[in-house]
Amino acid sequence: MTKPLEITRRLLGSSAIVYKEPGARDIGVELDVEGFIRRLLLFDSYILYSVRLKEIGELVRHFGYEGTLMLLSSGALEIRCECAQFVEGQFSTPACPPLTFQFHVIDAHDRNQYLIDNLSEVSRAPALNSRQLMELQAAVTRAVRQPDYREMFSSTVAPAFENDILHNTPLIKAAVRFVLAKAKGITIVDDFVLRFHKVADDRYETETDLLQKLTFGIEDTHNLLKAAVLGISGVDQRLGEMKAHTALSGFTDEELPLFRSKLDSLAEADSSQGSERRFRRVVAVAGLPEISGGSRINIEKVLKIRSQPEALEFRAWSADIDRLSDSEIQERISSFNVKLGLAAQTGTGKVLRFLMTTVAGIVPPLGIALSALDQFAWDKFARRSGIAGFIHELYPSIFAAPQAR
Repeated sequence: MTKPLEITRRLLGSSAIVYKEPGARDIGVELDVEGFIRRLLLFDSYILYSVRLKEIGELVRHFGYEGTLMLLSSGALEIRCECAQFVEGQFSTPACPPLTFQFHVIDAHDRNQYLIDNLSEVSRAPALNSRQLMELQAAVTRAVRQPDYREMFSSTVAPAFENDILHNTPLIKAAVRFVLAKAKGITIVDDFVLRFHKVADDRYETETDLLQKLTFGIEDTHNLLKAAVLGISGVDQRLGEMKAHTALSGFTDEELPLFRSKLDSLAEADSSQGSERRFRRVVAVAGLPEISGGSRINIEKVLKIRSQPEALEFRAWSADIDRLSDSEIQERISSFNVKLGLAAQTGTGKVLRFLMTTVAGIVPPLGIALSALDQFAWDKFARRSGIAGFIHELYPSIFAAPQAR
């Protein structure tokens, strides 16, 4: 049985910055390096919500070929490569009248073939020979995780979606308000009527007074409700995937309002954004550099330090720092005693301590006294802090350029 805390140690999210060049037939993807590295440091496993494997070339560009192979084989990174989702429309069925909706789940006919087709994106990785491309494709394939999505939709996602359509009126109204504000810049303050009735196995008819309240045409109202309900289907799918992958979901800023409407305060308390926000706060208080798209990151260092005792201690501590002020955080990571504890563990610090106790040992009474004093001072003033060690030693080390092989 999965332990309850395990889900908080794994994250399912996207690190893609999607764009489309004028006149281009397909989208392009850049890697959000800052968020990507932060998630590797904060979670035991990061499940990348991939855009048709377009991020792989970006991994090679930022971390190099060998660094990317190391990352893919480490177990720190898993890949979600799926196309399953809800859509609305007619598929070889009679057309629906306005304000009546028909929802379907679309998926690849052959999921393995879908993965193979997307592996062509790996060939876009820069400056790789044919052998390297084959090895990279094999590593990507091993990193892909494919839970039974058909079972997930039939047992979890579809029932939750239908329940929301028929019974969760506050959520549907919240979705409508969200789409209106985003697409039209309209804020509805007054309440409105909105109910769905199931009229066939996969058809739902709408009862609403939005036509009168918004003075929209029936087609605009239909498209508004369609966008709102598909937004809800996306949230229900994310929740199903959280269960399937035993992971939190890294909701985007646009998705989070609906997630909050569905789960109230649970989203804010347990989503990955809280952990990442707290991490950025500690880095800022410590005066350390933020990770950016131009940062030179040693991915081998990232993989090495993420499981160190200092990193584990930092994760446990940072989860509870919202109650601390910036000055209290500063005291915890950068006070004189904390820095003394770090310095005492350096090569120079250990040599000085050894020399003091050795020289004092020449005079036995003095040696006994200094030994006791040394142990007291060690326990009281110079104990090493794993939290400070992570912040001041391990975290800065990831910015060092990899050594030439």
